[in-house]
Amino acid sequence: MQMSKLALYLVTMNRFILYIAIIGTCFFISHISINGTNQFKGRDLVKNISYKLPDGWIASSSDKQFRLLEINLENNEDFSLVVFNNIQGTADQNIDRWIGQFKKDQSFNADNIVIKRDSLDNKYVTSIEMYGTYEVPRMGNNTAPAVVQSNYGLLGGVVEFPNSLYFLKAVGNDELIKRSSVSFEEFLYSIELN
Repeated sequence: MQMSKLALYLVTMNRFILYIAIIGTCFFISHISINGTNQFKGRDLVKNISYKLPDGWIASSSDKQFRLLEINLENNEDFSLVVFNNIQGTADQNIDRWIGQFKKDQSFNADNIVIKRDSLDNKYVTSIEMYGTYEVPRMGNNTAPAVVQSNYGLLGGVVEFPNSLYFLKAVGNDELIKRSSVSFEEFLYSIELN
């Protein structure tokens, strides 16, 4: 029995659509195997980590030693966040150093320092939140004049993977730091190795 022209056309079109679907799927799988799934999940990459940036935050790769990212807010408010890698010290040593960057004056209250620790399947996360009078680090230049910021806050975090540590430090106006604490925590926990 011979197929009608219409039936032959439909069989040919079905095959053509099936081949296009197979080729498209192969290209999609190849793209994911080469580039990963980050762009589909709204994640960005820097070096060997991926992250999800909160709305209103602007990140730029840094060319400074040990810095991976420098992050500011879109509206240029008094807030800056830096993501570091390969700096010296453990999570606790760096947290102690951050605490030491606040003056022990009347605005300082050690009871208001909030440190959280969380152990996940593939990483260990430590965070700190504190407020007071902040002395900007001089980065080894002890002859530089001290810069002191009143009513300041710090959000810090350490993400520990089996073979690497990433440090996050955000400083700024205390009210802005308080408003940014939830976004900071989301950003901190979004960091994954690639």
